[in-house]
Amino acid sequence: MRKFLRFIILLVITLACFPLYTRYKVAAAPVPPGVYLGGMDLSELKDTQEIRRHLEQVYTAPVDVRFGDARLVLKPEEVGFQVDVDQMVAEAGQYLAGPVFMEIALRQALGFEQRRRDVPVRFMLDNAKLRAWLGQVAANYNHPPSAARLLPPSARWATGGGAATGLPAGYVGVYQRDWAWVAGTPGQMLDVEASLPQVVAALTSNRERMAQLVWRETPAPLPTLDDLAREINSYLMNFPGFAAAAVHDLQTGQEALVDADVSFSGMSTLKIGLVAALMQQLPNGIAAGDEESDLVGKWMDYALGESNNHAANQLLAHLGGGSVEAGTQRFTSFMRSLGFESTYMQSGYDAQVQLAEIPTPGNRRDDWDTNPDHNLQTTTAEMARILAAIYECTQGRGRLLEVYPDDFTPDECKTLLFYMSHDEFQEMIWAGLPRPGTAWIVHKHGFAYESHSDVALIWGPSGPYVLSIFLYRSGWMDWETSNTAMKSISRMVWNFFAFQQAQQASAPPAMILQPPPGYAPIKEYIKVASTGF
Repeated sequence: MRKFLRFIILLVITLACFPLYTRYKVAAAPVPPGVYLGGMDLSELKDTQEIRRHLEQVYTAPVDVRFGDARLVLKPEEVGFQVDVDQMVAEAGQYLAGPVFMEIALRQALGFEQRRRDVPVRFMLDNAKLRAWLGQVAANYNHPPSAARLLPPSARWATGGGAATGLPAGYVGVYQRDWAWVAGTPGQMLDVEASLPQVVAALTSNRERMAQLVWRETPAPLPTLDDLAREINSYLMNFPGFAAAAVHDLQTGQEALVDADVSFSGMSTLKIGLVAALMQQLPNGIAAGDEESDLVGKWMDYALGESNNHAANQLLAHLGGGSVEAGTQRFTSFMRSLGFESTYMQSGYDAQVQLAEIPTPGNRRDDWDTNPDHNLQTTTAEMARILAAIYECTQGRGRLLEVYPDDFTPDECKTLLFYMSHDEFQEMIWAGLPRPGTAWIVHKHGFAYESHSDVALIWGPSGPYVLSIFLYRSGWMDWETSNTAMKSISRMVWNFFAFQQAQQASAPPAMILQPPPGYAPIKEYIKVASTGF
């Protein structure tokens, strides 16, 4: 009887509540309390069309798209984006039945906070249109990294000095900024696959309608020797004549060339090749107790250290077995054997007779004519390469040892550089170095009526390099123009390697040049870093 009475009571209660339940179910539709559509509480809206208008107003708003520094606007209709209101309302309707709705109704009746239930944004999207839109963004805004560039010197005002200017602390005033290499900017490439979900997330957001596109950054490269050649060429375009330059990076073997295959008068710089040809003929280099090599060593010292033309002619005569003419032929054959087709001699220095010019690749060009000496000719590149070959020989490699493996040793090549260290003329390339007094440099300069030249081996910030510069001005090459141009090129090349060294490993230690066993000093030369004193 008790069970029966309990059943009757429950039945009466249920039948009494059923009309209330039914009425509340109708009142709660279409979106019951606690159910969120796309993160929004729309339970107060009872008209499906009103819900549609509200959702479409939100999800048709443009999206702010950002790609690096660019800000773009994407309208949802451009990519076929539409919110599926019917699907979202239908999913909300599942909470109007069963135990879940009973809980919702009971919480509502008792005044309890509703448990949150989310219906995600349902939408339709044309994937092909979105990919095409991102593809257009990539086409418009992708860019490769930019190359480093060189800023010319300029006057600047400094207050306080410091490391940024290289001036003493407390300095106030105007200073001259040096040639300065400036790093390029990184490149950016849009990652379409990684950006797709970012855009979709913004399209389906009711608040944060902003998409940050994903891109891959390509680091800015260090300046290359091609960049250096471009900057040297740009500077020399204002030279009042014709100028050529060659840089040979002895760490990598790469070159920067600016009109470097045009023939010039050989001048005294040709003596670099001459002493190499002499060394190839000496069986034991500059040996102690050897009268012949002692004499040759003195002539080398005079020819390179003092630019003595008489001594150079003595070297030619010795090379030719007593004949200057035969010596010039042997010199030319020696240079040709190394692949230097535009370098030759037909006479000694200070010859009174101008012979017919020997055709070479360098003097048969039709773009420039530097009025080269018919008797002594070379090119900027070939002088850089013969000096580079001498340095490489000191390291047990390179062209000299490949062509003459039995005639050169590393020590003999160091001897040639030792004699070159006696060229005490500290203008031109030497003067362009940031600290000339402590610089490691060996060089040979040359002067003619219309041409000046300088060829140097320098131990730079990242290691050794060769710089060769030849200048020509019709009628007369004045000193101020020549020296200014060479110093400027020398400094921009040094700063190029300094910029690279700052981004890479430190330079190898510089070599110290020792006198050969048979060295007999002819004078006391200035102290230089290359000889360690």
